[in-house]
Amino acid sequence: HAGQFDWGFPYFADLKGTRDFTVILRSDEDYFDLTEAIRLVKEVIAAVDSKVNEHEKRRRLKEFHGRMDNKSIMMMKNGQIFAREDLLRRRLIHDGALQLKNTQGRLKEVHALLLSDVFVFLQEKDQKYVFAMLDQRSTVISLQKLIVREVANEERGLFLITAGIEKPEMMEVLASSKDERNTWMQLIQEDEDEGIPSETEDDKRQLETKAKEMRGERNLLN
Repeated sequence: HAGQFDWGFPYFADLKGTRDFTVILRSDEDYFDLTEAIRLVKEVIAAVDSKVNEHEKRRRLKEFHGRMDNKSIMMMKNGQIFAREDLLRRRLIHDGALQLKNTQGRLKEVHALLLSDVFVFLQEKDQKYVFAMLDQRSTVISLQKLIVREVANEERGLFLITAGIEKPEMMEVLASSKDERNTWMQLIQEDEDEGIPSETEDDKRQLETKAKEMRGERNLLN
């Protein structure tokens, strides 16, 4: 793995302050050549690490695809049908175990896949994956106009608010820890910023207003 060579850079940093090192590098040109070479090596290592990570994410996505039930499909809120094959048409950004809270407050164990433009929740059934079932709601969520907010009284929790549709919905999700929750929130936001067309400021204000209203209604119910 390319990262194994990283030990050399701290060593170089310590070495360049010594008298022997300045004797070896007898001119500014020598020093420039070496530091430029170090910079280029760092760039190559970063590029290799990126490719390795990309390859690993692709392999992992194929694993989920291979374990999915052929007949499992899910209708998204916009009416689009999302099937097993649709996984491979996207990039995997992050995955991990989460819990979904239903309207009765019960928790369902799921495995979440954050893809390039959708958030997918899977559950295991007969040693295969199927799209998770939750109160007759879609568990394949478009990232477009998706609002993500912390749950005020639960440090592991986040709300996923689909505010860009006629009837907004809010899903409460729990991670294994506060740090894991923060990681999911950051990656979702970065994914939205990278892959989804940005809304106007007016759109953002309207979406935020809807999100606040929905959180207020949920607090009253609780």
